[in-house]
Amino acid sequence: MNNNSTDKGLTVVIPVRNRENLVIKCLDSVKRQTLRPLNVIVVDNGSTDGTWKAVEGWIARNAEPEFAISLISEPRPGASGARNRGLKDTATEYVMFFDSDDEMNPTLAEEIMTAFRDSRVDLVHWNARIINPDGSVKKRKFSNANYWRYQIYHALFCTICFAVKTSFLRNIGGWDDSLYAWDDWELGIRMLLGNPAMIAIDKALVTIHPQKVSITGENFHSKAGEWERAIDRAEENVVKAARNDSGWLADMINYRRAILAAHYKREGHPELAEPLLAKALSHPRLSFRQRHLLKLLYRYTSLGGRGAYILWK
Repeated sequence: MNNNSTDKGLTVVIPVRNRENLVIKCLDSVKRQTLRPLNVIVVDNGSTDGTWKAVEGWIARNAEPEFAISLISEPRPGASGARNRGLKDTATEYVMFFDSDDEMNPTLAEEIMTAFRDSRVDLVHWNARIINPDGSVKKRKFSNANYWRYQIYHALFCTICFAVKTSFLRNIGGWDDSLYAWDDWELGIRMLLGNPAMIAIDKALVTIHPQKVSITGENFHSKAGEWERAIDRAEENVVKAARNDSGWLADMINYRRAILAAHYKREGHPELAEPLLAKALSHPRLSFRQRHLLKLLYRYTSLGGRGAYILWK
């Protein structure tokens, strides 16, 4: 990786795959940013449609001296690998990642760099609004204090909701490109293990447009095994960190394991649910009371219940 990140500016890395009808709207929102200079790296991740040509044409029409945008290729499948490819080419002190079907508020980049005026800050994060296909709008869950709970239960640092010092991200290993699900969730846990100095911007500065065809799919069972790998990796990392609260963090991660099993059950796949629940219930730190509660939360969630985390730790 390029470790010579001396430019004080910000780079936006956008992986894209087969989004020729969506990526231009995303890029237009980046172009509307009030911050200049601004650097953008679009990483094509093996598109088989007209995405490359569409982005190439957009760059030809929109590149400016203080709006530097490049298009590069990462043929290996997986958004995390594409993000790492963009991270490798990042030459600025700060970096953020964005999804090719979402949009930025015009002041996002400027508010990020205002927060980074304090050189001690490693990470800035903000909220997002979600516009569903049916037109309904909601905000993601957000916190500027209960970082561990909100990351483990709600993926506080989702891909498009944080910016970070490039050197900090490289020092913790970048994105885990062996993961193909919940990779931003796993990265957020590693970032917290790095004890970053953080600033929270309690505004919805980005808009998420969920797509039917997305990197995570429409259900859980279609990527069975991938979610579990992210959970196992996160658990390994917190145990390896040997913190005073590693056991508490591992308990919360194990809760995610039980809830994933409940989703498999709700989707009609007991063959996936039962062994995963058994693994969750065999966690060595669980008391008798906790095992009983975890079974109840599993059943509640498998029947369509939401918010079970409120009853957990």
